[in-house]
Amino acid sequence: MRILTDIKEELTEEPKETMLSLALLDKEKRPFVLICPGGGYTHLAIEKEGISIQNWLHSLGYHTGILSYQVKDINPNLFLEDLNDVMTYLKQEQFISKIFVMGFSAGGHVAGLIGTKATVKPDGLLLCYPVVSFLEAFSHHGSCEHFLGKYGSEQDKLKFSIEKNVDLNTPPCFIWHTAEDTSVSMANSLALANALNQQKVAVELHIFPEGHHGLGILPDVPHTLQWKRLAENWIINMTKERGK
Repeated sequence: MRILTDIKEELTEEPKETMLSLALLDKEKRPFVLICPGGGYTHLAIEKEGISIQNWLHSLGYHTGILSYQVKDINPNLFLEDLNDVMTYLKQEQFISKIFVMGFSAGGHVAGLIGTKATVKPDGLLLCYPVVSFLEAFSHHGSCEHFLGKYGSEQDKLKFSIEKNVDLNTPPCFIWHTAEDTSVSMANSLALANALNQQKVAVELHIFPEGHHGLGILPDVPHTLQWKRLAENWIINMTKERGK
């Protein structure tokens, strides 16, 4: 894992190794949001679901970092080791109070892995139209194939399906999806919310009627764009409940 200090130009759409690009606002202790862009494990949507999200979160007063994770030819176990290394590093950063992980699409799957598989857990997850399950009948086949390989076993699909790995230690979640999403079915978010509820893990779920996959903070659907305000309020509430 490499650590970059706000060197956005070094982030690529098809990284060969895990990189963490840090962008701390100042030397004040603040909540931190780790951003995981989507891209189906074939590439990373660095601009739309990385840098634009970072700029918005900075305007709210949060430290941020963009996780540039490996895509294609993934070794799942080494991938998890990298995620653990990232969380261990962030927990030791003196200017970070609370850690939240925000993931989009396949980046939502990455965030879910951090919340369920990492030894060091974040304080909360924000999952935006996330890929959750590698199991039928609503698996996102592209993400599954690129993460596990074309012939991933059923055992591995179960191991890396987020909804099957939720337990009492999974952090609280904020989830949003759209009913019109034809790329990643909202059934992913519904299954995860149900699994969280069964384990009595706090979850806030929003299903908006309109909006294409990969919407991010694009202004295409003003009604759906309210997810930003809802997410901001959720983080504020979480930092109050768990201490600043």
